Amino acid sequence: MKKTVFLLLTILLVSCFVPAKAVSKAKSAQKNEELHYDAYWHWGIIWKKAGSGILRLWDEEQIDGKHRMHGQLAGRSHSIVETIMKVRDTLDCWYSPEMIPIEYCKKTHEGSYQAVERNYYKSFVQGQIAKDLTGISEADIDSTQADIYRWRIKKGNDRRYKSTTGVGYDMLSIFYKIRQLDFESMKKGDKLKFFIYAGVRGQYMTLNYQGKTTCTLKNGKKYPSHQILLTFQSKDSDSTPLHVWLAQTPDHRPLSVIIQLKRIGSIQGEIVE
Repeated sequence: MKKTVFLLLTILLVSCFVPAKAVSKAKSAQKNEELHYDAYWHWGIIWKKAGSGILRLWDEEQIDGKHRMHGQLAGRSHSIVETIMKVRDTLDCWYSPEMIPIEYCKKTHEGSYQAVERNYYKSFVQGQIAKDLTGISEADIDSTQADIYRWRIKKGNDRRYKSTTGVGYDMLSIFYKIRQLDFESMKKGDKLKFFIYAGVRGQYMTLNYQGKTTCTLKNGKKYPSHQILLTFQSKDSDSTPLHVWLAQTPDHRPLSVIIQLKRIGSIQGEIVE
């Protein structure tokens, strides 16, 4: 249940910190977006609120006048899940206006488990580290190296390095990347593959475009949408396919997400408007 709720809040959507190496403070920030979501456990005629999440996005101006984007997801459990295990998770990502990841931070508080994970990304162009990402596009990136710091309660700190060819994303920046895709030029059955840094391991996520459809929410509201199927290359429960509906609007805001559980129904997240 813990992985299911966390993954859902991530897609809709501590007491200790890893070393103080962090993204520099912004000179100013302008909020571009704030989206609210509710998550439900659905089994037959039963609907129970399981959690909620807030997805925020800022355009941050740095001291040197350059800009970066800052995305954040704050998620928490409710109702039946809260009685089993309290969940309070926050994810932050920073990336360039051209969608090149700079840093990622995940703060986890799930029951008695607490952890902090920070990824610092190095993008290589023609074999050299790109110190300035201004004007650099995804096609320019040869490879990405993630310097991964992790603190876990009772286990302390550890540090890992992981590299991939091209651009590597994390569990938050990938969904901003997806929202920038040109779905109008895609046809049903088209597939795209992305590399995701997840913890100290990496995995590929496949996006399968399901075409245009109508998304009907629990409250009866209907929205023209693009339907996609996301599958993670993993042997654990995270490999369960995720059905996602994105609005047919320029921002492609997420409308609904459904993940099927093995024996007890599904978890469904919906936008609150």
